[in-house]
Amino acid sequence: MEAIGPQGQPQADQKEPNTISKFSLRRYSIQHFLLMFLVLILLVTINAYAAFTGSGTLIALAGLTLTLYLIKTCIVLYASFRTIGVEIWIRRMGMGDLEYRIEPRGRDEISLACEALETLRQSSIRAMELDLVKELSGQLQERNEELEQALADLQTAQDRIISQKKLAELGELTAGVAHEILNPLQFIENFARVAITVYEDLSQEHDPKEASDLAQELKDNLQRIVSNAERVNRVVQDMTATARSGAGEFRPMKVNTLLQSHANLAYQSACAREPGFSADLQWSLDPGLDTDQGQITAVPEDIARVVSSVVSNACHALIDRQQQQDGDPYYPWLRLSTSLQETNVRITVADNGVGMTPEVLEKIFNPFFTTWQANQGTGLGLSVSHDMVREHGGTIEVESRPGEGTEVTITLPKGDLRSQDSEVN
Repeated sequence: MEAIGPQGQPQADQKEPNTISKFSLRRYSIQHFLLMFLVLILLVTINAYAAFTGSGTLIALAGLTLTLYLIKTCIVLYASFRTIGVEIWIRRMGMGDLEYRIEPRGRDEISLACEALETLRQSSIRAMELDLVKELSGQLQERNEELEQALADLQTAQDRIISQKKLAELGELTAGVAHEILNPLQFIENFARVAITVYEDLSQEHDPKEASDLAQELKDNLQRIVSNAERVNRVVQDMTATARSGAGEFRPMKVNTLLQSHANLAYQSACAREPGFSADLQWSLDPGLDTDQGQITAVPEDIARVVSSVVSNACHALIDRQQQQDGDPYYPWLRLSTSLQETNVRITVADNGVGMTPEVLEKIFNPFFTTWQANQGTGLGLSVSHDMVREHGGTIEVESRPGEGTEVTITLPKGDLRSQDSEVN
């Protein structure tokens, strides 16, 4: 689109930097050059006439005048070309070309004009960069808002999935608890029936010795009933501790007790989920963790969830390998151990299951990554466990070989983890 002047004529000089306008410095420079060229011709003519007439004074005067005029002409031409360059620079800058520039030489007016134009050019570049920064900032703000919305949507979806996982874990835990409670309840029922029979026999017995034996048998049955009732009570207490209203609070806890109760529940859940599955549970617990000096201050519900998740994964690996044996002899075992170190407490869960490839091992802590079937896992168990252990200032490390098994080591710092957690944050 062509620019239009005040009289409606196209302003070609504003479109092309090399065109000559009516009041252009280049026009005046060209006119001055033509005038000087005419004077130069006149001086040459005078010198030729002086040489023709043979007047030495006239020849010397004409030669000196011509020499001075040529020097002055060169100076004027140099200034004219520099002036034309400055005008082109101004025009190109007005058209938005900020790359073009002229190096100032000397300290004359043209050099000062070049310095002023360079200052203006730099200011224009900074202004354009500022405008570009503002534009990019606006675009970045829009992208940030989109990302924040996407993050909020992702958080909502993740919370929903985690809630579903908690329900699934609750279902598995319920199955384990039911399996764990069913046996002692069956014993209580059987011993109670036997106790009733013994009591009836005792009420009809007249022989003191037989009555004493029956009374002792009745006492033994009642003790068995009490023992199994205490076993049921412990399971219920573990369940209550997992769902208590004070969840999330740091409290003193004994690692061995928590590991035994929740590892057993996770194992029983696996047995209830997979009929016919059983494994040799091997315990190696450091007795120093049963003392007050071996206690750590942590969130028991979080550590319990970590233990349950790790043991559940181990049982799943054992079940997979058992199903792949095709009749070959296989004896699944699950080794659970604890150790009290100088600065930390270690929990180790090892199995001889299917193991993991290096490719799978690199991804096990990624959210939503799982090797389980779609209806068996969400891929959040180890990811959440990793975050929980890290929030407690600890680490969780996994070593595994395909076909040989996996070993998971959970390391928790000794002492009050609340201060260490604040340092990590």
